[in-house]
Amino acid sequence: MQTLNKQDVDSFRQRGFHIVRGVFNTDEIDRLRTGFAHIQQLAARTDLAEEVLKGQGDVHIHLHHPEAISGPTAVQYLRKVQWPSLLHPAFEEIRTSAKFPALLEPLIGSSLKQYINQINFKMPGGQIAFPWHQDTRPTPAFTDQGQNYVQTIIAVDEATIDNGCLHLVPDSHKLGDLKANRSGQAAEHVDVSTAVACEAAPGDVILFTSFTVHGSVPNSTAHPRRSYINGFVRADTCTIGKWAFLEGKPVPVTSDRDYHALRVT
Repeated sequence: MQTLNKQDVDSFRQRGFHIVRGVFNTDEIDRLRTGFAHIQQLAARTDLAEEVLKGQGDVHIHLHHPEAISGPTAVQYLRKVQWPSLLHPAFEEIRTSAKFPALLEPLIGSSLKQYINQINFKMPGGQIAFPWHQDTRPTPAFTDQGQNYVQTIIAVDEATIDNGCLHLVPDSHKLGDLKANRSGQAAEHVDVSTAVACEAAPGDVILFTSFTVHGSVPNSTAHPRRSYINGFVRADTCTIGKWAFLEGKPVPVTSDRDYHALRVT
């Protein structure tokens, strides 16, 4: 399994991000795509509970549309789904893959908690964008999150400039928490013209810190661009979140809410 060498670690710490090619294989990506298909079927339903649509529990199916919308047309406006591991086993299988502690051990160890489990969508015509922002977490719960938190993004579809791939601003993490909102305010603090386009093939993994400024524009192609995000934190530096790995061993996802009506078993 892939891991990071000293040069990779130094690059990550210096630039605030690193891309690892070919971490997940074709079978694993195809498995993830079955999970995405299930989520897209859920988004097309007309009976989704308000608490799911508004994120009042762990699971949040977020439709980015100015008006309430339901049915098949809603799929085009899927923006993200939080904690998909509670809805389809494919996401849980990858979330707890041994490839993650192997990859992240040089950065944050092998006992990991998880604050983010999320899938992002850019469906054709949906005009989904993610303005410049940081993924800063509630600081009282974290110890030195700039060093102890790593955001990971698995490319599920090919990510290109045309379909709105992630752009990261090198060295922006060195500014720490900009305390900027998520409407693009971070661009007032950094030179976003230096941002790097993170084009990726399915199975590639992009790693970056919670302070690294990033964003993306809408997908202008006729094909979806989907990605799977897992944010891991060194367990002994965080008092919140769900366990992911204890000394490299996977910890199953749990929730205080019952999602059986939405879940594939």
